[in-house]
Amino acid sequence: MFLTQRPRLFTACLRASVIASFAGLLSLGGCLSPHEVEDRPEESVLLRDQLPQSWSASSQEGTYGGPAFWTTLGDPALDALVQEALEHNHDLVASAARVRGAMTRIRAARSARRPQVNGNLNYARQKNVFVGLPIPGSDGPLSSTFDQWSASIDLSWEFDLWGKLGAGVRAANADFEATAQDHQAARLSIAAETARAWFQLREANDQLRLAEATLKTYQDSLDVVRGRFDAGLSGALDLRLAEANVATSQAGLVSARRSAAVSTRQIELILGRYPAGELQQASALLDLPPSIPAGMPADVLRRRPDLLAAERRMAVAEESAKVARLDRLPNIALTSSLGRSSGDFDDLLDGDFTVWSLAGGLVGPIIDGGRRKARVEEALEELRASRASFAALALRAFFEVENALDAEGLLRERLGYLAAAVTAAKAATSLADEQYREGLVSIELVLESQRRQFTAESAFLTAQREVFQTRVDLHVALGGSFGDSEAATAETESAP
Repeated sequence: MFLTQRPRLFTACLRASVIASFAGLLSLGGCLSPHEVEDRPEESVLLRDQLPQSWSASSQEGTYGGPAFWTTLGDPALDALVQEALEHNHDLVASAARVRGAMTRIRAARSARRPQVNGNLNYARQKNVFVGLPIPGSDGPLSSTFDQWSASIDLSWEFDLWGKLGAGVRAANADFEATAQDHQAARLSIAAETARAWFQLREANDQLRLAEATLKTYQDSLDVVRGRFDAGLSGALDLRLAEANVATSQAGLVSARRSAAVSTRQIELILGRYPAGELQQASALLDLPPSIPAGMPADVLRRRPDLLAAERRMAVAEESAKVARLDRLPNIALTSSLGRSSGDFDDLLDGDFTVWSLAGGLVGPIIDGGRRKARVEEALEELRASRASFAALALRAFFEVENALDAEGLLRERLGYLAAAVTAAKAATSLADEQYREGLVSIELVLESQRRQFTAESAFLTAQREVFQTRVDLHVALGGSFGDSEAATAETESAP
């Protein structure tokens, strides 16, 4: 009686053991609190409650916004150059490719939630030796050789019981959004770099024209001094000083030409052109447009693409931490296979050789040496690091805005003083030249007046360019009024 019941008893014990193991895995999963991840603090908490309601530097009242910033600078030539840079700059082409790569990672993450189907075709040839079965008249043991052909379609499907696969999809989505914002930041950076290079080229051309005009002035003075020397009205010292001024001015003209050539090639490089130095010379700098409103510091957090990307990377870290935590829980998977197996390849077309299987399983970690726990701790540290990086980047953004607002006001003030210095230097030069012709002053005073005029005019051109570039820096610090981020994202998705 016991012998007849032993198989049933063994089966019952095995079934009870399996159920107890599954229950243990599920209870372990319940203790892990799968969705427990550190809540994201408020922005003010991340910034240590240092988010003021207004900028400390003086700024115009109103909300920052409007068209793309370069279109507000009143230079059609700059508009065309920025558009060319946005279309042909190779760094932007690479950035757009990274956005499309992030989109493919979303599709890969979504595919993990769908059934997976694989096809298999296998062939094996095997020889077996039957040890201990000698055959009378045989010199060795009995053996057999046979072929095995098999073809099957296998299906597997993991149930997203705890939401781990869903968290992976959300992480991939957030990564795509961060990469798209990186692309927006790159576009803004290239547009700003183009504008700065254009203003640098404009100043270089203005400095070149100033150097040419200064050389002509020094040559005219040399002609006057030489005439007076020939007439015996001035000594050799006056002549040599005038000649030295001309030679120095000629050297300065060569330096100005070199600076203009470098500036031209720099902007050609940004445009994606070969740096041949053939870009049409820029005209003189225009009058700066009126001041712009800077809005509130909190607005920058929702406008700047680099900050939006950092926020999305916090979301990536949060979802990745969930994935790591949920990986410690048991998984339910369904597997099935349908195919045919035979020793003859032709039999694979015969339904009599059909084989199939259907299985479901619950698998969960019990002892892994602490590997999954370490992954959870690593993911949490990455989460904390992403939050610290966001806070650091936000403070850097506030610094850039405050600095640009302060600099624009100070540079405008400095520009006013330099303009007055240029006017006074020109008047002094004219007066000294007139008095020298009348023999009332020495040539040293004339040459010194001319040098001061050149220095003042050169400093004015540099300060004028700095004001324009500071305006560009302010636009970039505020987010650039670059337009709709979703439109740019759609552009990168549709790009080939």
